[in-house]
Amino acid sequence: MRSSGIISSLLLQASSPAFYWEGERERERTSLFSQFRMGNCLVYSSDPYIHTHQMEENSCITTTTQPVKDCTPFTPILPFSSLSDLNSVYSLGRELDRGQYGIIRSCKRRSSGALFACKSIAKVSLSDPQQMERIMSETCIMKRLSNSICSFVYGIVRLHDIIEDKDSIHLILELCRGGDLYESITENKRYTEVHAAFLMKRLLESIHFCHSMGIIHRDIKPENILLVDNSETSPIKLADFGLALEFTKGQMFSGLAGSSYYMAPEIFQGEYSEEVDIWSAGVIMYMVLSGVPPFWGPTEQRIYKAIQKGEVSFSSKLWDSISDEAKDLISKMLNPDAKSRITVAEAMAHPWILYHTEEVRF
Repeated sequence: MRSSGIISSLLLQASSPAFYWEGERERERTSLFSQFRMGNCLVYSSDPYIHTHQMEENSCITTTTQPVKDCTPFTPILPFSSLSDLNSVYSLGRELDRGQYGIIRSCKRRSSGALFACKSIAKVSLSDPQQMERIMSETCIMKRLSNSICSFVYGIVRLHDIIEDKDSIHLILELCRGGDLYESITENKRYTEVHAAFLMKRLLESIHFCHSMGIIHRDIKPENILLVDNSETSPIKLADFGLALEFTKGQMFSGLAGSSYYMAPEIFQGEYSEEVDIWSAGVIMYMVLSGVPPFWGPTEQRIYKAIQKGEVSFSSKLWDSISDEAKDLISKMLNPDAKSRITVAEAMAHPWILYHTEEVRF
């Protein structure tokens, strides 16, 4: 995979697209939009600056409102990023999170005052080809999902803009103010069945949307499920597509991917497909109702063995007050046989989901 150089662009005369990124919405409108193809991902941009940078690889944008501090020429990594100084477009706020590949901070767009989250990835951390491939795949998949109007409805954290400078890649993301589901489980310990059903319905809708777009998430866990606000009934958003893959129906994958507690048994057995996401959702449902994971061990190897054994226990007193319908859905989602496991569509139509979400009127 080529990680540098310029990908040639094809300019098409067309009307303005119905959906704009935030960064594109506030720039000069143009009836031309550049079209870039990266693997199976077709990316559109209405940004005239992007075409400029396809023609002039080492150019550096300055703005009329605030000059770019460092105009040292550099070769862009991502073909669809906006090449400009982050601080000239956004003012950065407090740190929200820190991970293996970057720092996430709140930020505010200077021109509109709109608030976002900025995930900054240092280019020095992308020296390995696999790391480079991961960030290119993540941005490509997130842009595909964000360009669908359905991302508003089906709970996907939207990617609004990408800014690249000589040191970092900055992903401008939808800001979720309520923290993540892991924090919520830790603080609240257990959800009521009504609130758990509402949460699971939204999570299953998000997974179903991803699968309908030909995308497997592969890392569904509470830390990657964000709460839009701090209310008890906050909507959720599925985030972090760093391990996501594009797939076609029936396509199989191999290789370990995911986070220990949430990985499906078939991942350890060699071949897997989109069914791994419904398994991870089943683990989450177990956790929000009980406050503990269904498969546990003092080491990762012991956790993996417990997962492969696939025995789900409801013997704890924690489950005495939980309905049989909830336990039935969990058991079907955590079926160790991937081909017999309940599908996302079937889970969405399960009586437990339908009964409890009918009572919720938000």
